[in-house]
Amino acid sequence: MFKYAILPIFILFFTSCSGGVDGASGISVTPVTQEAPTGAAIVSTVITGGLPQDAPQVTWTNPASFSHIEYAIGTTAGGAELVPWKNIATATSHTEVSLTGLTECTPYYPSVKAVGTTAVESATVTTPSFYWDNTAPTSLGVPDVSADDATVSSSTTTTWSAAVDNCQIDHYEIAIGTNPGLTNVQGWIDIGNVTSYKLRDGVDGASFTLTEGSNYYITLTAYDGAGFSISQDSVAFQVFNPATSLPNMVVRLDANDLSSMLDNTGKNAANGAFNGFVQDWLDTSGSANVHDFYTGNASPSFDNLDNHVVFNGSTQNLSVANHADLNTATTNQRNITASFETSADTNTFQVIYEEGGSSRGMNIYISGNNLYCGFWNLTDDGDGIQPFTFVSAPISTNTIYHVTWVFDYTNYTGPAGPDGDLTCYVNGSSIGSTTSTSLLYAHSGTISLGSYSGDTNDHNGTLSGDGGYLNADIMELMLFNDPPDATTVNTIHTYLEDKWN
Repeated sequence: MFKYAILPIFILFFTSCSGGVDGASGISVTPVTQEAPTGAAIVSTVITGGLPQDAPQVTWTNPASFSHIEYAIGTTAGGAELVPWKNIATATSHTEVSLTGLTECTPYYPSVKAVGTTAVESATVTTPSFYWDNTAPTSLGVPDVSADDATVSSSTTTTWSAAVDNCQIDHYEIAIGTNPGLTNVQGWIDIGNVTSYKLRDGVDGASFTLTEGSNYYITLTAYDGAGFSISQDSVAFQVFNPATSLPNMVVRLDANDLSSMLDNTGKNAANGAFNGFVQDWLDTSGSANVHDFYTGNASPSFDNLDNHVVFNGSTQNLSVANHADLNTATTNQRNITASFETSADTNTFQVIYEEGGSSRGMNIYISGNNLYCGFWNLTDDGDGIQPFTFVSAPISTNTIYHVTWVFDYTNYTGPAGPDGDLTCYVNGSSIGSTTSTSLLYAHSGTISLGSYSGDTNDHNGTLSGDGGYLNADIMELMLFNDPPDATTVNTIHTYLEDKWN
């Protein structure tokens, strides 16, 4: 009888460390990876010239270990629609030459990838795109300089119709010359992709001075991204001069004209012996009748650093002789424009300009931290009376302002007709309007700069005697017997802002 021994049987199962089966053998496999090139860059984003063309050079840094680099160009990022993937050995840069079939303005994307010794490929690295452009811009509009707002330190505001390009306009450059196409006054300034620009001395690298009475020309060039360009020249423009550019100016006082300010010995502010006080401020309007302003009480001083006439707030003012141009004839229109700088006091009642008396007149004054433009006709001359009416707006201390007070009753047809219009503009914008039921009738009330003299009216009522002395600077005064529209006022204020701000 035989005895049998029972032997244990062992069955082995190979599993992955994670508990799952990795492949048919059941043995854990570590994936093989390939590092990608780094720092891929393209030397240019545009190419020009006729076909065939070379693509821009692409550069990169290779990984530490690899077999070779492959390169392609596609119409999509990472694609190979234009140049299929190709082996370029172990290069660290590549320029694809003699490309054909390019379409202008289409973006093309160069890509590279590393291939390992086991044919494993890295991630694809794509540079920014490039495009081919061989066509210059067209249809650039002629620069329009009709804004007529040039000053000695700024060109006229220039506008134009945008140039057209098959790809894209990159930027415009602008220059000023004394003849079309010249850049002898101001060389080329890159102004970006805009269709309106005003060159200003000291802005965007500009440095120039213009002279009144001289012709100047804007030259404008549009550039596309490939550097192709188209240029246009403007017609002539000149420095805006209100005395010659606007109708019916009857007075102009301009503190920039040093020869127009005389002391009590007749020396002007350009003379080294000038005593610093303005006895007479001469009218430079060029109108048929000269209306010089002279010291009414005490003479204001002259700040020869900023060219401001400085009123002390207690005794100083200037007056002008009565005249039909100004006050002794009935009128249906008037434009009073002044440039001034407030002091630290904008609360006290202070008159900038005033004409008239207790019965009728117009004025511009400061009170209670507001600027007022006022009008009144309290005597009935056949079309009723007009109680004091005004427009006002807050103002700040130590600030330059340009104000225009416009009376327009050119639609007057009689007592039963429509009302006249009064509009006050400050720094280029209307601060409000009111109306008048009467004309501005003839009056002999004193015209005063820097105070009221011999009665006036304000929003609180009638003021007698002399007062309202200005504690501020005046730089310019213009009187016109013409009612400008809002566009013209804006032109005047642009001129004054460039000149005084």
